[in-house]
Amino acid sequence: MSGRMSTRRAGIYFFDHGAQYFTARTKVFHDFIQPLISEGIIERWNARYVKFDGDQIIERKKWIDDEPRYVGVPSMNKIAKHMAEGLNVHINTRVISIKRDDTWQLTDKSGQLYNNFDWVISTVPATQATEFLPKTFKYYDHIKDIKMLACFSLMLGFTEKLPLEFEAAHVINSDISWIAVNSHKPRRAARFTLIVHSSEEYSEAHINDDRKTVMQHLMNETSNVIGHDVSIADYQNIHGWRYANNAKREYCQIFLDPDLKLAACGDWCLGGRIEGAFTSAYNLINTMKECVL
Repeated sequence: MSGRMSTRRAGIYFFDHGAQYFTARTKVFHDFIQPLISEGIIERWNARYVKFDGDQIIERKKWIDDEPRYVGVPSMNKIAKHMAEGLNVHINTRVISIKRDDTWQLTDKSGQLYNNFDWVISTVPATQATEFLPKTFKYYDHIKDIKMLACFSLMLGFTEKLPLEFEAAHVINSDISWIAVNSHKPRRAARFTLIVHSSEEYSEAHINDDRKTVMQHLMNETSNVIGHDVSIADYQNIHGWRYANNAKREYCQIFLDPDLKLAACGDWCLGGRIEGAFTSAYNLINTMKECVL
């Protein structure tokens, strides 16, 4: 879940360049976030929403009158940071292999060993999970067949606000699919910022292209859609997510192998949303408890 809740700081500008918001459509997730709402870790985002077909607005909606959309405050990654308090978390650590004797041993890219784990639970995207999970894992072939698609996040920071008719927008029939006024979200920095996501079709075709070329194209597309030249942005950057979304929004079974004491979960198991990440983990842990007990 923390991967989707990414936030990048660039001087005076802040960008939620992963998931833009989340909903709570199940009772168990709704109950889970209530304490975080009470503590001020999560707030509702009441944006003016539009839908573009190319450069034409074909739908308008005010989210204050619709299903609640939530964000972390003052950034999306605040939720993950809050949940990680008191835990022993190793960041910027890439595990490249796991090995089992009596217990599991993990090896990272630098050769560092991490020993004596009874269980190993993978929460990385499906494609990355098969890079280190053994082929003897009960669900290895199933996970290997799950295709994930790329996405680019364009980050633009401005010294002056753009006069837009929206704060959140989906876009169809374009190489971009989403535009958000990130600075409009609750308790964000005052500096005006935009986040733009590319379409899946464009991302898949260009994920290995030169980033400056991709950024320029997406800026041109954004300018055409909103009718304002975004090349005037004071800050311009782009991030490529190689494994952003499932090619098929399937709902997978629980990937639990009690014999090997291996498991896998993640948003890719349940439709790709933040709530899907939570529900996947929640279902897995409850099933694990039954196995252990």
